[in-house]
Amino acid sequence: MADSDRYVAAAEREHTRRSYASAVRHFDETWGGFLPATADAVARYLAAHAESPALDTLKLRLAALAQWLRDQGFADPTKAPVVRRVLNRCGSTRHN
Repeated sequence: MADSDRYVAAAEREHTRRSYASAVRHFDETWGGFLPATADAVARYLAAHAESPALDTLKLRLAALAQWLRDQGFADPTKAPVVRRVLNRCGSTRHN
């Protein structure tokens, strides 16, 4: 791997880390969710943000929550059927 490729990969990892940290803060501090989160709390979070931001942003926030929870040794509620149903509903009510 060339030096330039390593720098690009490192920058992408740093960007992802910052994005994920921001998403977890949004759930925890901005929205007032509690960590570790339950499936019901994640579903309520999604429903509260169903109209905005973009669906891709909601998906990124779910991925960030899932990663944080796994890293801390908690179960991942983002894969629960109730969360998936709410996310699908968010996607069907708008165009991304």
